[in-house]
Amino acid sequence: MKIIHISVSNNLVPPEGYGGTERVVHWLSQAQMDMEHEVHIVCPEASTTKANTIPIPLWCNEEEAYQQSYQKILSLKPDIVHDHTFSQLFRLRHPDQTAISTHHNERFEPVSNTVYPSRADAESNGSSTFVYHGLDLDEYSFTEEKESYLLFLGAIHPRKNVDMAIKVAKWTDMPLVIVGPVRHPGYFCKKVRKQLNDKITYHGEAMGEIKNHLLKNAKALLYPSSWESFGLSVIEAMVAGTPVITSNIPPFHETIEQGVTGFICDSKKEYREAVEQLSTIKPSDCHERVVKYFSKESMGEGYQKLYQKAIDKQDW
Repeated sequence: MKIIHISVSNNLVPPEGYGGTERVVHWLSQAQMDMEHEVHIVCPEASTTKANTIPIPLWCNEEEAYQQSYQKILSLKPDIVHDHTFSQLFRLRHPDQTAISTHHNERFEPVSNTVYPSRADAESNGSSTFVYHGLDLDEYSFTEEKESYLLFLGAIHPRKNVDMAIKVAKWTDMPLVIVGPVRHPGYFCKKVRKQLNDKITYHGEAMGEIKNHLLKNAKALLYPSSWESFGLSVIEAMVAGTPVITSNIPPFHETIEQGVTGFICDSKKEYREAVEQLSTIKPSDCHERVVKYFSKESMGEGYQKLYQKAIDKQDW
């Protein structure tokens, strides 16, 4: 099968730092190449993916990205185009091309043949079609031994509720390591920076081995986000054997097994109890849940079925 992914223009594939959409595109394309498909990706120049690339300028707008790539896409005569962009310009302008889209962000306006990364995200958009995100198990390290800090890994943005993570760390008298890009400077200055001290620390973005070190050694990932279509950080922590403590939003009920791989919380009391009960979580259970449900291979197989459905004109 000849597959063309259209990635976003504001990050490389794979991303050098933060970038959930680009990381999913990378892992999915890897799985598809392992399945012996011919894979092309529309992505910024200097991307290091092993897939074939259709280069676009880094940080160009989506109109420019479309103009730079659409003729090449059409000339390749793909069996399926998989659009990961917010604007969906290619799909809207070439409705006769067999294609699907993945819903990565709430800014995305669903179109026909949209696939969601969780059942909850699908249902909230009136659909039942979803494929869980999956990661490359070989990129992560696992350990049974944990240190005494809590970890927040994600963008510094009001939606991620980093200030709640700080409150939980203070309620439980635990060190908190905060890692991620500042996406909302005003929020960082007002809600995060003023709370930093020798126990509540901010480290900027973490990549590669540093990110792996933080994930596998943390006592728990603390992730009180108010909205996620999926939440990659949760499965990144679990594959490293690290339990997760999250807010009570629907996608986390699919990724986390309550009391087995982590705790979903609604109140100060529940967050405190979750931290107190971390010793009851087995790192191996966290790891095995990701292996079973959230690998790139599982994701590739899920999309394979939907690609064939689209090719057979069984649209949804």
